[in-house]
Amino acid sequence: MRIILLLIIIVAIFAVVQTKRNNCEWGDFGPWLNCVIGKTAEAPATMPASTPEAPATQESAPETPQ
Repeated sequence: MRIILLLIIIVAIFAVVQTKRNNCEWGDFGPWLNCVIGKTAEAPATMPASTPEAPATQESAPETPQ
């Protein structure tokens, strides 16, 4: 019973967050659901472009002549 309640709460939070993120309007269930689910499938999460880092070079201390 607790698991079912927890799943319902998670789905409700997901619906509210996606509604705000996609600017969906509350109203009829069908168009609202298409807005929430449809735009979620269309917009995958984007990762920021990574910049190649220069390899770290270790410079050895100059040898002192003896």
